[in-house]
Amino acid sequence: MELTEKLLISLGGWPVMKQARAIHSAGRVTEASYEPPLLRGRLSEGGKSFSAGLRMRNSIDIENICPCRESRIRGIICAHSVAVGLQVLNPREIVRTPELAKASLLPGEAAPVTGEVPEVEFTIEGSLRHLEAAIAFHYTRPEVRNPAEEGKVFAELLALGFEEEKGKAVLKGENAILQFFAAKLPVLRRKWKVAEGGRFQNVTRDLVRIEPQFAIRDRDDGWLDFHVHYTAGAESLLSANDVHQLLQSGQSHVRLRSGKIAIANPELITDLEEVLRDCEPRQERGAYRVREVCRGYLETSMDGWKTAREGADQKNAVPENGLGALRSVLRPYQVEGACWLLDKARRRGGGLLADEMGLGKTVQALAMMEQIGGTTLVVCPSSLVWNWRREAEKFLPSLRVLTLDGADRISKFADIANFALVVTSYTLLRRDIERYKGVGFAAVVLDEAQHIKNPDSLNARAACALSAQSRFILTGTPIENSIRDLWSLYEFLLPGYLGHRKDFQERYETPLLNGERGPVWERLQRRINPFLLRRRKRDILTELPDKIEQVIEIELTKDQKSIYTQLQIAARSQVDALRDGGSAGVARMRVLTALLRLRQACCDVRLLGAQLAAELASAKLTALLELLEEAVDSGSRVLVFSQFTGMLDRIEEALGETGMAFCRLDGSTKDREAVVSRFQNDATIPVFLISLKAGGVGLNLTAADTVIHFDPWWNPAVEAQATDRAHRIGQTRVVTSIKLIARDTVEERVLRMQQKKRELLEGTVDADAALTRMGAEDLAELVA
Repeated sequence: MELTEKLLISLGGWPVMKQARAIHSAGRVTEASYEPPLLRGRLSEGGKSFSAGLRMRNSIDIENICPCRESRIRGIICAHSVAVGLQVLNPREIVRTPELAKASLLPGEAAPVTGEVPEVEFTIEGSLRHLEAAIAFHYTRPEVRNPAEEGKVFAELLALGFEEEKGKAVLKGENAILQFFAAKLPVLRRKWKVAEGGRFQNVTRDLVRIEPQFAIRDRDDGWLDFHVHYTAGAESLLSANDVHQLLQSGQSHVRLRSGKIAIANPELITDLEEVLRDCEPRQERGAYRVREVCRGYLETSMDGWKTAREGADQKNAVPENGLGALRSVLRPYQVEGACWLLDKARRRGGGLLADEMGLGKTVQALAMMEQIGGTTLVVCPSSLVWNWRREAEKFLPSLRVLTLDGADRISKFADIANFALVVTSYTLLRRDIERYKGVGFAAVVLDEAQHIKNPDSLNARAACALSAQSRFILTGTPIENSIRDLWSLYEFLLPGYLGHRKDFQERYETPLLNGERGPVWERLQRRINPFLLRRRKRDILTELPDKIEQVIEIELTKDQKSIYTQLQIAARSQVDALRDGGSAGVARMRVLTALLRLRQACCDVRLLGAQLAAELASAKLTALLELLEEAVDSGSRVLVFSQFTGMLDRIEEALGETGMAFCRLDGSTKDREAVVSRFQNDATIPVFLISLKAGGVGLNLTAADTVIHFDPWWNPAVEAQATDRAHRIGQTRVVTSIKLIARDTVEERVLRMQQKKRELLEGTVDADAALTRMGAEDLAELVA
């Protein structure tokens, strides 16, 4: 279908077109494209970004794909999606820092730039039809400015619907101003110094906000009663149904008998409805009956709703429970973590301890186990079974530990009840799961729980089949792994808590993987946070030495570049085939294979298995040897990570020729403990070669102070985990992390992608999964 303004008007009508033009004029459409049948784009609103658009199969089969209330509940074509169409037809430059930002300087005046965040003074004056805002920035020194921070303020105003008009910020229209008063002004009051002019105070004197009131009561049957109603000032009481019908009518305000106007906040009410839907309540006698496990989610949400209208502070208090002998050796944040785990165990619930790598999750779990009594089962990767036994012997030598490994493990099952800690691997758990039937544990702890990220896997099914009073997960990357993984983790922790898998996919996974943030992401965080404890090193380990990160660009040799170019041309043709359709699955696999070969060519063309490659030099390998020689001469000890074990073979061969001593760890290493101990304790070995997959987690390598990533990985979180093998508790020296990047290649574009999408990759999705979901344009950019 041809995209025209006439078509957009016919789809949404004139009122929607008027709103869409305001959105478009304000520069709030940040991306827009039309590839029939899909019109898609992104908009900014309230400092947040979301996707919108239309799927137009024909003139009567039009699907609105915007997450807004009008689209979801009323089923209409909304102004957001129409604004995307306007941006395609009439591209408008996105307003980053409007001319308003210059108003605080006199013409020709220049001010030194400072990093100080200014105090914002926001003054509004006007009527319910026309509202003007004045902005002033106050610094501790009047002669300085921070244009970047000022620009953020004006960008936020534009996202709220204000337009620039003759150097002023202007909001027009009664509906827009009423909504600003009800929903946005209370938020701004918490951040800025807000002043209202006398005229605006007078016209808003008869405005009252419709506010939700809540109560949670315990029931005798172990469930909860959740009550909600709404008030509009002191005289009016509204039911949830009254407010729902008001919003369904397309209005957000109603005139009361007293003559005052009551205004609802649709965003807050929509969020409340979505939270209740998550809790799957049963309605009984005017209340919602919900499961006890939902208490934390409801209370956290209630705090947020109260904050929205009152400015109340949300606090997540950690219960103070007594610990045993380990308390004296734990750091304060570890005491807090151990108490948090212990509280969950005593409530017979579950918890996900997601401290960043190197903060001591193992010892916190041991402190909890010491107090709960009974037998705790720890399931971990095969390579970490010895680590758990060693840590238990170190911190709790009196704790009776049983390891279920080796061919003689079957005979040990009869003695499980006589031990406080039992340790086994995921591989053996799924083989032995029938033998655990009838065995009840005080707690089950899954370490490195990415091993159950696929809920249909034998690992996940075996773990969920275990019987325990409480369940725990230890992982340094709870959400960085994937939104899909998160459902599987919580299905083990709290079966059924995140709802049915398909429902979770539709409501959370798909929107977030498609880049939607805002309310969906915030609601998911509130839902998982009551059972999640996450701390980062930068926030709590102020005594940890600095970590210096740098990128070293490598120019490929002439022969490497020639081979790379040939592969690049082939990769482009694969992307073109993907664009043309056909067998999309086959085409995508060919593109991903082409990307793999490009990355291998950046490292060493011998990885491609080329017949004539034996004599070709690797620019990266040459640079690595020079770096290692310099590092060793300066007394440093180095970890070298690569995702290609074949590359480790080439590096090992080169080190052998130089006579430089080294250790190596990869998936084929039989005795990991011995190799790690050798490097940690033998200062004459300056280099440790490690495969990213085999050595990225579960190791303490503080003897090293330099980490070199020979080849970049898509997900920066995975690289950070590897670096944290050295940058962790016990490290006394500054750690230098170096990435070797082949210039003007796919590696450079991977690095750019990491920076461009860092928030998404670190906060919501697995980069590896995101790679397989990339569109043809993104893939084309990688091989450009």
